[in-house]
Amino acid sequence: MTRSNPTVARIRLAAQLKEARERSGRSLVDLSRFLGVSGPQASRLDSGARGFRPRDVSQLAEWYGFDEGGAAGLVALAEEGRRRAWWQQVDLDDAYRVLIGMEQEARSISEYGVSVVPGLLQTPEYARVVASVGDTAIEPELHAERIERAVEVRRRRQEILQRRPPPMLTVVVDEAVLARGPRDVAIRRGQLEHLRAAADWPNVTVHVIGFEYGLYRGPGTGGYIILDMGPDLPGLFYADEVLGPQISSDAGVLAHNVQQWGELRGQALNDILSRERIDAYLARLP
Repeated sequence: MTRSNPTVARIRLAAQLKEARERSGRSLVDLSRFLGVSGPQASRLDSGARGFRPRDVSQLAEWYGFDEGGAAGLVALAEEGRRRAWWQQVDLDDAYRVLIGMEQEARSISEYGVSVVPGLLQTPEYARVVASVGDTAIEPELHAERIERAVEVRRRRQEILQRRPPPMLTVVVDEAVLARGPRDVAIRRGQLEHLRAAADWPNVTVHVIGFEYGLYRGPGTGGYIILDMGPDLPGLFYADEVLGPQISSDAGVLAHNVQQWGELRGQALNDILSRERIDAYLARLP
């Protein structure tokens, strides 16, 4: 890891402590009782969605039987995990924060977009329209503030595509994403042009599931993202659900969704035909 990343430190720590907990035959209920926290809090700590306090890690290291050197390494990870990166200084859902933090180190990113262009490839104008479709049953000033915050977070997330080396990003989008867009033709054109340009970047591949394919077996939810973190960290699955974002590093969940992702990619047009399909929609715009 070449950059200090508190989210990755938390995930590394959580993975080591979870392995030690399971090896010792202890359950999440045991963990919640030992730390004096609720079941949901214990679950978030166990997954890395929340960071352990260094003093709790010291106690857990003793509970799990780590030697002095192993305990010191765990405490160092806990201290790094408590640091606040930019995505931890913004009012965001815990799962979304974990996604952003892990994206910083991801080797490859696979994303399925069922109704909108994936966030990493959205223009600011398009992102603003997408954000404005959310909950408007709040004070107008607060709603406007949330929209601008969402747009800025999108922009900062996209910076990973310019890092060296960049992650490999592969997106699969339903053709409905191209066919349905903002009412403002200029915003729609700008987004399609950006998507088309991104499809030519060496680290980005865009696939479109054409209408001619007909009905296909999708995930049954909104869009989702799969992160490949390389050999040293578990992968990550993130999905936009009706009741809020869901996130998992469980090996079974990852394996199921990686397989489903492969099926979706197999149903889509290849990269050349997908670029041609985007060009066709651009040509239709007035």
